[in-house]
Amino acid sequence: MRWSLLLITLLCQLVVADERAPLRVMTDLWPPFRMEDAQGNLTGLDIDVLDEIGRRSGLRFDIQRAPWARGLADLQQGRADLMIGLAKTPEREQYIEYLSSPYYACAPRFYTAAGAAQQVRSYADLQGKVIGYVNESVYFQPFDADHSLDKRGVNNEQQLLQMLLRGRLGVVIGTDCQVDFELLQPGYAGAIAKARYQPEARTELFIGFSKVRAQLQEQTLINTALRQMLAEGWIKRQAKRYQVQR
Repeated sequence: MRWSLLLITLLCQLVVADERAPLRVMTDLWPPFRMEDAQGNLTGLDIDVLDEIGRRSGLRFDIQRAPWARGLADLQQGRADLMIGLAKTPEREQYIEYLSSPYYACAPRFYTAAGAAQQVRSYADLQGKVIGYVNESVYFQPFDADHSLDKRGVNNEQQLLQMLLRGRLGVVIGTDCQVDFELLQPGYAGAIAKARYQPEARTELFIGFSKVRAQLQEQTLINTALRQMLAEGWIKRQAKRYQVQR
């Protein structure tokens, strides 16, 4: 009788887990973390991470692509459950519940046309140059809050690099994990280089939940799976598939 009750309890738990609605994830393209294949499917390291978390936790994810700023707005207003690839800021912490540990880290870097890399040897050399960045992105201080610089925001890194190639920007800033991967693509070889100046900063990447939605059980399941994956070196091994190494 006791074993029968235990079996019924376990089966009920499995049914509840199976009936749990998929978590709505907002994201945008950010190679090699989030890319789109020829069939329009999302691929990349972040998608692999979510798939593996789902396999280990039993959770399901409904991944929706939208501009990054719109995804943050959906998280803030409770229209979405979580985002992946988030940098942490005090402003975002007002409406995002971050998991305890980052799952990856990149570094902010400046890029110029190949022949101009030596022109940016220090932070002071950014003055007087038109600097491109991605809207709603976080890089480092004092750059993020520096209103004395001539900064132009665009929607994604691909736009930045194209504008740099056309001479519409003098410098662009991005995270090396993403921009270095982008520069491996045809059309960029030898045309764009890292600036001599490299800020001493890291951009840690987190999974974060909307504070508007109560998802404590889901957060615990994801946090447990993610910690296991980090301890096993799973993410580091997976990153090598995309030539992303740290």
